[in-house]
Amino acid sequence: MEQCGNHRRAGRPAIARATGLLPVALCFAWVTPAVAAPADGDTVVTVNRGVNIVKNSDLEFGDYIAGTARSHFRINPNTGALIQRNGNAISVGGTQSVASFTAFGTPLLRVRLTVTDNRIFIVRDGGTETMRVNRFRLDGRRNRFLNAAGEVEYKIGGQLRINPNQAAGTYRGTFNVTIDYQ
Repeated sequence: MEQCGNHRRAGRPAIARATGLLPVALCFAWVTPAVAAPADGDTVVTVNRGVNIVKNSDLEFGDYIAGTARSHFRINPNTGALIQRNGNAISVGGTQSVASFTAFGTPLLRVRLTVTDNRIFIVRDGGTETMRVNRFRLDGRRNRFLNAAGEVEYKIGGQLRINPNQAAGTYRGTFNVTIDYQ
């Protein structure tokens, strides 16, 4: 039995406790100090011209005769076709077209078009009556690549809600689109 202070221990001699530190001490013996060496780095920056957007045409729903029930009409952004979703208002022609925008920027870079408003209210000229336009849709993906000339075209359709017995007149409003490099 080994005696350590006031305690008696059976088994291993005192030297066995100290050998656990030996591998750690040997690891420190092989550490070498770091040596700094000079190196050069290069920096390359490409500054692209800004991306711009130009409106080619407005979103136009045409002419209607109001009905006695709420009516919804959509313009398909891919085909430009006017589709009556419900209600009894009657489309009587006039100009019906998708909105069209062309983005200009650095060729072959990716851009994203965003319609910033989910819905807008168009107001009757000379009055306060409104109609809602919503469900703005693009003619494809909103992320696209500019072509080799640095251009890409976007078409936007939407939905018009004509209220029952809507007041006659011309209604106008504005929706916003933004374009950014991605």
